[in-house]
This record gives sequence, structure tokens and C-alpha cells, in this order.
Amino acid sequence: MTRPVLVLVVLMLAGCDSPGPGFGALPGTRVTVEGSTFAVRRNGGTAQAIRLNAERRDGGMARGARAIELGTGCQIRPGTLSGDPAVVYARLSCASL
Repeated sequence: MTRPVLVLVVLMLAGCDSPGPGFGALPGTRVTVEGSTFAVRRNGGTAQAIRLNAERRDGGMARGARAIELGTGCQIRPGTLSGDPAVVYARLSCASL
């Protein structure tokens, strides 16, 4: 393997489960929805789901949203889902907030 390819592979693997701002110190809960595996993190009333497996199919945002609900035990507030199929953010509505 050539050096540039090796560097690219290492960088890709390092970013697989790197939480965004506000989620870095929080442990991730692994949740699988319809074959997609996510690391879900909750920080108060906000949550993040990072997809851990590579895939090319529709519905990634919906699976990420479901992973957030399953991983946090909370419902997503309507109109707060954002991100892309690889990293999904949402505001939560929880009894425990």
C-alpha cells in the first residue's frame, strides 16, 4: 500500500466515531436500526447519532432519528432533526429533562 493511501485510510478510520462539539466527553450507546449501526450520544436536551457502518441506501436520516429515540428513550421534537445520513442531530422531548 502506498503511503498516501495508508494516510487516507488512517484518517478515515479515526473519524468513524468522532463526536461533534458538546458530545466529545460523552460515551456513545450503540444502536442498530434496520442494519445501520449508530453511536448515540445525549447532552441534556440534544442528541447526536453517528452512523458507524458504510452504506449507500435511502432512509439514513430516518434510521438515525429512530436510533436517537431508541438510544435516549426520548422523543425527537418536531422540526429539530438536522444533519445528514451519517451524522444526525435532534432536540429531545423527555420526561427526565
